[in-house]
Order: sequence, then structure tokens, then C-alpha cells
Amino acid sequence: MVILLVAGALAYYQFFTFRTLVGTITNSYTDKPVPNALITLRARADKTGTPTVTPSLLLTATSGMDGKFLFDRIPADPLLTVEAEGFGAEEVDGTAKREVSVSLVPNTLSGLITSSDGTPLAASIMAAGARTTSGPDGKYHLEAVPPDRKLVVKAAGYRAKTVEFGQVMTHDVSLEPMVVKAIYISADTVATPSKLQALIDMIDRTELNAVVIDVKGDNSGAVLYDSTSDLIKELGTVNQIIPDLDALMENLKSRNIYTIARLPVFWDQAVTGARPEWALKSKKAPGQVWVDGYGRRWANPHNEEVWNYNIEIAREVVSRGFDEVQFDNAHFPSEGELEDIDFGPAGEGKKRVDAVKGFLERAYYELSPLGVYTGINVFAFTPYVQDDQGIGHNLEELALNVDYICPTIYPADFPDGFMEFPKPAERPAEVVGQTTKRATARASVSPARIRPWLQDFSRKVEYDAPKVRAEIDAAEQNGAVGWMLWNFGNVYTEGALKSP
Repeated sequence: MVILLVAGALAYYQFFTFRTLVGTITNSYTDKPVPNALITLRARADKTGTPTVTPSLLLTATSGMDGKFLFDRIPADPLLTVEAEGFGAEEVDGTAKREVSVSLVPNTLSGLITSSDGTPLAASIMAAGARTTSGPDGKYHLEAVPPDRKLVVKAAGYRAKTVEFGQVMTHDVSLEPMVVKAIYISADTVATPSKLQALIDMIDRTELNAVVIDVKGDNSGAVLYDSTSDLIKELGTVNQIIPDLDALMENLKSRNIYTIARLPVFWDQAVTGARPEWALKSKKAPGQVWVDGYGRRWANPHNEEVWNYNIEIAREVVSRGFDEVQFDNAHFPSEGELEDIDFGPAGEGKKRVDAVKGFLERAYYELSPLGVYTGINVFAFTPYVQDDQGIGHNLEELALNVDYICPTIYPADFPDGFMEFPKPAERPAEVVGQTTKRATARASVSPARIRPWLQDFSRKVEYDAPKVRAEIDAAEQNGAVGWMLWNFGNVYTEGALKSP
């Protein structure tokens, strides 16, 4: 018994020496004391990774208003972990020391986001994986800021801005207004120099300031430019129609034209041909690829390899100069024997909304740090319905993971009797105005804004300059942040446009 007591006393003596340790915690940017920091002290682990002090014997202390702390009995080889709100944690070796100084690096950032005229903005703020939004007063607070201290700020209707903010805990950012007024340009038009030049000349003469250009085919799913991506080359999905993407971007940038890459996502014949395992399958014919009412294949929206493939295209076109990526056909099929679709293991227990939301969220996080915007095209009826329309589109869910929602508000597509109009195509102002107003209200759950596609083609009714202008005015008066004109043949009504 005596032997056991002596052994215990010796062990206690060896564990707790009469050495004290004092320290000071400071802010590495300001050298000012950091109060209320938590200091945890434990013995250093031996070479096998086994701690020489059991967890129950860990010691803790808190720094005072002067940033100082004290341990009066410590192990011979102490390791300190210092943590404080708003700072990155630090580890300090206390072996053979009686005094330590710990400098903590701030990892939060606060500030104010405004327009160039000083108006506060609700914006999206990102630094690597950290993300937040500013309130209506423009104020933001970002946590877990990474060491590279690079901030990307975006607000619909303004140019995105990337800033390096250095050793500060507050940083204000001012954004330059940029309201997109665009026309759609197909890859075929890009490949026809005279037609492309005529459209560029029209942009110079009018209020237009942006273009939407196909980088992936609607029906084919083919990549339409000279991709250098190893993945895209491996899949063999390129059908180069745009002769020289770099020269095109240089020309547009020299004229200060905002550029949007239109990228159809899940309706894709090319990638499902190269990777049939990525396609939707048939229940009736197990293992066989499902086709829609038009005999076309769809990539499985639940398949994350499909997500990554499309994000690879998006990243590449951004690296080549595009200011924005607009996702089209980013939904589930709506035509054909839908009950025959087999979504496979990737879709088990998941909703359609989950797949679309997951893809958009990943794309947003990967593309936003590059200083670009993302958008998604939706059907014109999306603002009117509360369910997902059977295709995975719920407006509020979409708004949380893109910068722009782009409903295709073509009055000729609305059925007779809609909004109590015998022929909605004859009432462009009312149809566009009401739809834009509804969409704007529903998107207000996030910083995302509505930028509609407007009809500049004749169907059911001739669309002349007054009708196209009526659409534009209605969109602008009912909350739209910019607009885009659609004409499949890229022939636009210049008379509907104002001068620069």
C-alpha cells in the first residue's frame, strides 16, 4: 500500500511540475490584445500518437481584457491551442517555456456594399468556400475567410468585382451598374462573318450592350467551340461551329459588350452517346436508354458526373472571357412516357428539385469565385405555379443558387384566355408586365433578380416595333433587371430599340 502511494505521488510530481506559464494573445493585424480567447493546454502526444496526459486532465484558461492568461501548474511538454471568435485557431509549443506570445490571424470580414452612387446594395459575397449576403442596408459579415484574402462581390444589375483586401477586418466595396440589354446569337450566326458584323453594328447603334451566345448545342448537346479540356476531348463531344472563340471574345470585349454563354444542360445527345451510363434509362426495357416524345435522349439530372461535365464546360468558357453562364434545359424532361423513366441508384430517395438545386448550387460555388454570374432559363409559367411542374423547377429554390432567373415570356406561347385575354399574343405589355411582376416578387427571397427573355418573332400575331417595345417597357416597369430578345434566326427589330 505504501509503495502504491509513493508511486502515485511520484507520478503526480512528474506530471505537474511547479512551472507556471503565462502568455499574451494579440491580433496579428493590429497588435491589440484579444480578450476572451480560449486556451486549451494538453501534453504533447508521443511518437505513437498516444497523449501523455489523459483528456480528463486537459487544462483551460481564458484571456483577460489585456489578452493575458496564466497556467500555474503545467506538464513538462505542453501544447497549447488558442481559439477566439473571429480568428483562426493557432497551436503553440510550450515546452521549456515560461512565457508565450500568440498572434491570431482574423478570419472574419465585415463591411458595406454600395453602388457607385453610394446606394446600399443587397449582394452576394464570396471568398473561396465562404459565402454570405448583404442586407438591404448593404452591410455584410463574412466568416471563415480563407488566407488568400480575395473577395468576389456580385449584385444583379451590376458588374461583378474581385478585390484583394489585405490585413483588415472591414472592407467596403462599390459596384458599377450594368443592366443587360441583350440579343441571342447562335453559333451559326457567329460562323457567318457578315451576319455577325451586322448584329454588332446594330449593338453600336442602339441601347443594346450584351449578347447571349450558344456554347453547347440545343438538340445535339455538342460543344460548339474549340475546347481544350481533356475531359471533353476524351468524350469526343466537340462539333466546332464557332471558328475562333478567342478572337470572338476579343472583338466583343474591345467594344465593351457583355457576354453570356448559353449552355443547355440535361437535354444532351452528345454526352449520352459517349456515356450511355449517364443517360436516363427505361423501366420497360431495363438497361436501355429512355427517349422523350421527340426521340431524344436526356442525361440523368441526378448524376453528379453529368453536373461536373457541364461545369467543366462552364469553367472553360469563363476562362476564355465570358462574363456570365446561363444554364438552359437544366430541368427534367416534360414530354414522352415520363412514368417509364428509371433514374437509377443516383435518384433513389431524391426529389427532382433536389437534383436541379444541387447542380445549380455546385455550379454557383465553382464559378462565382471566378468573378462571373450564373443564370437559369425557366418556362414562362414558372412564376405562376407553386409546385415543380414535374421538371424540378421551383422559383424560390432556383433563386437561392443563381444570380439571374430568366423566364421565357413569349406572349404567343400563352394559351388563349390566359389572364382573361382572348389572344394574349395581342397584349404583350400586360402579359410581360404581370409575369415579370410575379417572378420578381417570388425571387425576393434572395439577391437573385429577374431578367426575362422577350419575344421578337411573329407567331399568331405580327410582332412589330411597337409590340416589342411594349414588352421591353413592361419588363423594365415591373422589376426586371435587364432583358434579352429572342429570335431563332437572329433577325431583330431595331425600330423597337432606343439609341445608346
